[in-house]
Amino acid sequence: MPKVKRSGETSVQPMSYQEAAHLLNPLRKLLLSPKKLVRRLHLRQDAKVLEIGPGPGFYSGEIARSIPSGTLTLFDIQQEMLDLAKNRLEGMGVSNVQYVRGDAARLPMDSESFDAVVLVCVLGEIPNRDQCLQEVRRILRPNGLLSVTEQLGDPDFISRGEMRNLVTRNGFALDKSYGIWKNYTLNFKKSLP
Repeated sequence: MPKVKRSGETSVQPMSYQEAAHLLNPLRKLLLSPKKLVRRLHLRQDAKVLEIGPGPGFYSGEIARSIPSGTLTLFDIQQEMLDLAKNRLEGMGVSNVQYVRGDAARLPMDSESFDAVVLVCVLGEIPNRDQCLQEVRRILRPNGLLSVTEQLGDPDFISRGEMRNLVTRNGFALDKSYGIWKNYTLNFKKSLP
């Protein structure tokens, strides 16, 4: 959903599950295919990965397949979105996935319990981005990976420079950068205190 201005502030909302079908459009693979995203992540086969705001699971199946000895946890504020992803992934025969509903500013996970956190076109939909990133930092293991991807056409697009500033001020160091200015992936490592 688009941003809404109120009294000088910007309010954002997650995309409704009722509008999510277009996220499975095969033409999205032209921007960034699930296989290409997985190559950018460099995950170990036993990694424990959290994907925040997975939508109906466009990238989730490939991420889960890349960690056959690991676990992918899909996290969303809308149970209906998780249900869409679960139906899709179960139909693909993917079984190493867990589904958790909640607010990204208050992640219900133990500290230092994940190897990687992935967000694709999601951070712009989260009202309290700093709190979300602080929570991501809390649940990541030392030197853990935070991967953020932004793509052309997303109404909540965050520019590469703004993203880098936002994430680094919350305790991460830029590790790798992929793509072009309107279709990019930035991989960050959790900085040591």
